[in-house]
Amino acid sequence: MSEQLHISDVILDYISGDWGDDKPTEENTVKVACVRGADINDVNASKFNSIPTRYISEGTLQRKCLPVGSIIIEKSGGTNTQSTGRVAYISKECKEVNEKIICSNFCVAFTVKPEWDARYIYNYLQYIYTTGAFFNYEGKTSGIHNLQVEQAFAAIPIDYIPKEAQEKAANILATLDQKIALNRQINQNLPDHSSAMAAVRCAA
Repeated sequence: MSEQLHISDVILDYISGDWGDDKPTEENTVKVACVRGADINDVNASKFNSIPTRYISEGTLQRKCLPVGSIIIEKSGGTNTQSTGRVAYISKECKEVNEKIICSNFCVAFTVKPEWDARYIYNYLQYIYTTGAFFNYEGKTSGIHNLQVEQAFAAIPIDYIPKEAQEKAANILATLDQKIALNRQINQNLPDHSSAMAAVRCAA
């Protein structure tokens, strides 16, 4: 029987966040997109242009710029009814819109080891979040909920499956997400039939 793995066994490297400045300064001259917890849903919905811009130093960029395949996890800002732990996946499409992208210091990012598919881990963490498991690893500072990320990742189990199977599962979920996004876009573009009927009645 193989040894039980945990999320911590999947991680290759952590990348800390930074909030920088809202305007260029003598030190912080590099313009970047900075993902906050509030932007995670937009990133996952491919709304890449809505990410706020900040200014950081060249040295900070070298240390904290997120590569394709990195995963951002929210570590601060939860509530009594919504835990921290929301995750976002930095896709190739996201990097095409925002070449220089970091996460805020209320989040942390990480990359995964070569034998793991980052999209599979992203979806697995999405599932863990929906179960409410991250509530078990939160502390409070002045009423703010903070996720103890390394403690959570060391405790949450994950079963290893071959990378080919990981990729197949991730591709299926990505296709479903694309269909959901397309249906949502179609629904948003449908005409408001109630308004149209009201206009007809007025004309009559």
